[in-house]
Amino acid sequence: MKKLLTLSNVLKATAAIFGLVAFCLMFADQLYFNVFTEKAFIGFEDALFGENGAALSFVGYLLVLLATLATCVLTFAPLKDKMKKIVNLAVAGVMIIGAIFIFVEAAVVNGKTDTTIMNLAAAPIIAGIFSIISALGIAVSEFVPNKSLIR
Repeated sequence: MKKLLTLSNVLKATAAIFGLVAFCLMFADQLYFNVFTEKAFIGFEDALFGENGAALSFVGYLLVLLATLATCVLTFAPLKDKMKKIVNLAVAGVMIIGAIFIFVEAAVVNGKTDTTIMNLAAAPIIAGIFSIISALGIAVSEFVPNKSLIR
C-alpha cells in the first residue's frame, strides 16, 4: 500500500476522475440557439450524430475516455520509469487533443448549417476544461517526487 500511495499516483487518480467526469458530460446538452429570446437546447444525439452533427466532438470525447483509461492502466504497468514518463506525457497530449475536438463542436455544426447560429452549452465547455485539467495533472505527475504519502 505504501508503494502505491504516492503523490504521483494521487495526481493520476485525480486526473482520472476529472477525465471520467469530462467523458460523462458527453451525455448532457451540447448546443443551444436562441428562439425568440429563449434558449433551445440540442441533446447529444442530435449534436453529435444528427443531420448537422459534429462527429469530431464525439471522437474528442472518446479520446478523453481512452486517455483516462490509459492513465489508470499505466499506473500499474511494469514499465521502466523513462518509458512510463514518455507514454504518460503522450497520453496527456492525447487528452489535450480530445479537449480541442470538444471545443470545436459549435464551429463544425455552424459550418454545416446556414439558418441558425449554434453556441456551445455548458457541458462541452466544462468537459473541455476538465480534460485540460486532467491532462495537466497527468503531465505534472511525472515531474513530482515519487515519495510515499504514508510513513
